[in-house]
Amino acid sequence: MTVISMNYLLEAGVHFGHQKRRWNPKMKEYIYTTRDDIYIIDLAKTVKKLEEAYGALKTIAEAGGKVLYVGTKKQAQEAVEEAAVRTNMYFMNERWLGGTLTNFKTIRSRIKRLDDIEKMEADGTFDLLPKKEVIKIKKEYEKLNKNLRGIREMKKAPQAMVIVDPRKEENAIKEARILGIPVFGIVDTNCDPDLVDYVIPGNDDAVRAVKLLIGALTNAVAEVNGNEVIDYVSEDGNKKPARKDNRGNKNNSFKENRRQEKKEVVEEKKAPIVEEKEEVSESEDLSSLTLADLKAKAKEAGVKGYSTMKKAELVEALSK
Repeated sequence: MTVISMNYLLEAGVHFGHQKRRWNPKMKEYIYTTRDDIYIIDLAKTVKKLEEAYGALKTIAEAGGKVLYVGTKKQAQEAVEEAAVRTNMYFMNERWLGGTLTNFKTIRSRIKRLDDIEKMEADGTFDLLPKKEVIKIKKEYEKLNKNLRGIREMKKAPQAMVIVDPRKEENAIKEARILGIPVFGIVDTNCDPDLVDYVIPGNDDAVRAVKLLIGALTNAVAEVNGNEVIDYVSEDGNKKPARKDNRGNKNNSFKENRRQEKKEVVEEKKAPIVEEKEEVSESEDLSSLTLADLKAKAKEAGVKGYSTMKKAELVEALSK
């Protein structure tokens, strides 16, 4: 069964590994070649291993098993949440809390605390408490909800775990090992493939690559549970319809506006500039002005010898 097309893997950059100096020798069998000091992952093996993982996860889902998606690194947070929401499963994408699986009783008590705080807010208990205490409780709620929102409905340990980057999720893997939970993982060239049960060699640092691999693997659960199955095989299966490009019209109108503005500026520059000289009104009471003001007006009017004239002489000269 074909799970994913090679073209999708190439477009998402799944084949890009880490630099040669940051590799794990155990990943040698999954490396195709090197380019510019970077390892290139063999996508043929990625497809093969993904199909194996797909079949195993599908079997678990058919038996009614639950899946926990774990991806606390920034590039994986959105992908694991989307996959869990799509299939009504569980996820942790902020921080792995020690004992999430091995000490689940304690984790359940913290989830109960979340429920209690929500109940307090709903029944009006907050209105009876001091404002300072309410703020403190709300901060506690935000922190708990941030870390536990993805596993609030988890009543017992899951039957499978899907992770991104075994190095980052080492604690989660250890707890899964203790409980005998099979681990499916996206493993880059700098990771130890022995940490996971089902290796999916691929780039775990690119958001597109992580979304693609997690999405394709999640189809195994979606297919069994009747959820949305995303097509990663046909050429146009997962491609979004092209947006209608209205930019041409916008650009045309923009150019027209700019052309019109330019035309107006040119016309304005060509227009003759007429300097309007202030004419001294005969009715203006020049005698009320100071000597300095009269001299300034005489200068503007071009009166000769104004600098040596007295006030009366200036008034007479300006009145003519």
